[in-house]
Amino acid sequence: MPGDYCEVTMLATSAADPTATKNFANVYHFRRLAGPGSAIKSQINSAFQTAIGDILLLALNVDYQQTFNVVRFFDDALDLPQQFTQAGVGAIAGERLPDFVTASIGLKCAVRSRSARGRKSLGPITESSTTGDELTAGAITLFGNYATALATGFTDASANVWIPVVKSGKPPAQYTVNPVTVVTYDVASVTVNSILGLLKRRKVKV
Repeated sequence: MPGDYCEVTMLATSAADPTATKNFANVYHFRRLAGPGSAIKSQINSAFQTAIGDILLLALNVDYQQTFNVVRFFDDALDLPQQFTQAGVGAIAGERLPDFVTASIGLKCAVRSRSARGRKSLGPITESSTTGDELTAGAITLFGNYATALATGFTDASANVWIPVVKSGKPPAQYTVNPVTVVTYDVASVTVNSILGLLKRRKVKV
């Protein structure tokens, strides 16, 4: 029934360094594995932030300034996203790398298909968290904690259990009109790539 699949978008800005801010958006998808009643977006927001969002902040530079979480149910084409104010800040002080340099987190499912793989590109990354083109051992530990938290999912205040999934847009999946056809793959593992990645769309335009 609608409300069994949710999307949480973690919105933030990267403070000017030195000339322009940059908007960040990391999108997560979850499936309700178990639960006694209707899902409530405010509870999803709170549980997600505590279980996953706050763990991510511990690995990022202080220039990462969280602004909102946006929650919606993607198994209902008419569901309106709901926005929740956040004020989280990255925990690691010091000079940072450019916004387009990221830590790459891989999401793998128990299906051999491109549609069953995902990735999170996370930043900004503090210079002291890297050595050359790689994350330091300490940074790998911090992002590893986040990877574990994401793989575990969360339980909201109504005892609904949410697990991470990779959402497929490949037919027969369609999310534009009701009744939607949801195609997702349960995430089997979340891994940290020690090599730094690049996300070109995060470059500040000249």
